[in-house]
Amino acid sequence: MSGEAHYLKVEKTARYYSSGPLNAPYEGVCFCLHGYGQLAQFFMRRFQHKALHKTLFIAPEGFHRFYLQKSSGRVGASWMTKEDRLNDISDYVRFLDTVYMQVQQKLARPLPAGVLGFSQGAATACRWVAQSEYSFDYLINWAGAFPPDLNFEQAHSRLSPMRVLMALGNADEFISEEKLQSHLAFLKERGFSPQLLRFTGKHDLYEDPLWEALQKVSVNR
Repeated sequence: MSGEAHYLKVEKTARYYSSGPLNAPYEGVCFCLHGYGQLAQFFMRRFQHKALHKTLFIAPEGFHRFYLQKSSGRVGASWMTKEDRLNDISDYVRFLDTVYMQVQQKLARPLPAGVLGFSQGAATACRWVAQSEYSFDYLINWAGAFPPDLNFEQAHSRLSPMRVLMALGNADEFISEEKLQSHLAFLKERGFSPQLLRFTGKHDLYEDPLWEALQKVSVNR
């Protein structure tokens, strides 16, 4: 007998990073969700290029921090594990909504907003967009998939007005062409046909493809 589980809500200090000052004159804001084992402060470096200066990038950090090797050295973070996953999903959706609200309140003016999820962050991005109190203009899944347990009926109503793009490198070491085509067929069966962006590269973010992706989903194009 493993005992009876009990749950309670507690206050926790969380953090997020921005690519620049929140009150500067931007054309849009993009919430960027890191992959497994990354920290937001280092993930943010992928978005600090001069060509991207018109967009404010916001990188929240997952609650689950851990040592990447044994019990010392570099630290990474993740959004969730399989353990108590539904509560973790609920917690990070509430956290991300709070980040969204705080950022929009600090901006010089309300801005169009999108979400980019990298690797594990792609599944997090999909769940957030589907469950959020707020609306978004676009979703970019970068080197990551829609989670198979997503409430697709709920997600469809939220994603239909949005521009949805999947970006994937041609040498991604975790996603084969067979896996990609299988996932696209899976999505099509559920009424989703995201725009696909292929680029030369591995399981990573690159400046030129990132700029191209943002152009494709831009509300100003």
